[in-house]
Amino acid sequence: MSETFIPRIQELAKSARMLALVGASIKLRSDASVLPAIREQIELGARMALGEVLDEGDEEQMSLALVMVEMALSEAGELFRNPDRGSNWEIVDAAQMQAMGRSSKSVFTRIQSIAGTDPKLRETFKGTFLDVGTGVAGIALEVAKCCPDIKVDGIDIWEPALELARQNVAESPYADRVTVRNLDVAELDENNRYSLAWLPTMFLKREIIEAALDRIARASVSDAYLVAGIYTRPEDQFLALMADLRMLRSGGEISDPAEMKAMMEARGYVDIGMSVTPVATFVFGRLP
Repeated sequence: MSETFIPRIQELAKSARMLALVGASIKLRSDASVLPAIREQIELGARMALGEVLDEGDEEQMSLALVMVEMALSEAGELFRNPDRGSNWEIVDAAQMQAMGRSSKSVFTRIQSIAGTDPKLRETFKGTFLDVGTGVAGIALEVAKCCPDIKVDGIDIWEPALELARQNVAESPYADRVTVRNLDVAELDENNRYSLAWLPTMFLKREIIEAALDRIARASVSDAYLVAGIYTRPEDQFLALMADLRMLRSGGEISDPAEMKAMMEARGYVDIGMSVTPVATFVFGRLP
């Protein structure tokens, strides 16, 4: 390695630490237990990283910022530790799965934001929510917390995550409204049950998505909504590369929201819209 290479590594390492300081600063807003001297240094470091003071912002903005930080650090660490991992989502580290569950809560924050201008979508919060790929039940529990009139069915096929999900649900105040089970969405066998479904396409092969759309449509009630998530592919070349790599290592195949829109239209979904965030693009539509 040439000497000229080292300064660049130092700058990249500095950026990683700055990102961690920003995330730590956001987390400490709800934690008064840390020593004042440590808090002061973290806040100073976050200001140095951003070039400004972290203001309170709105809840959605702060939640999204924390998700972006946690996702970047978690993804970077996992990629470094396991560069040989193939196209699958077979993570066994409990701490990492729980961290991903915490990050995933922002999915429903975004759905609520979309529903702010869509009364028909808001109505689905009084029915039954299907959480495909529930993992450790992060989204499922957030839905139950935010919507007292909703029931949640979480399904997944990764048993290590489901073990944590069952524990998380049992320890929550929502065990009477949230269920999790080992089930492949391509084998979903319900009729007229769901008012709202979340489908994270970034973890699924195209043939599974096709089967899932058919099954979910059959399992949905009138005016049910489907929200499908796709990793956002930025214009920046490096970030676009990372989005493609993230999708491939997660087991996904679809990167174009327009393709997802066409697949939903083929199943009869109407009023299809898109909501783009730096992390994911949400394609949503209503089944009359």
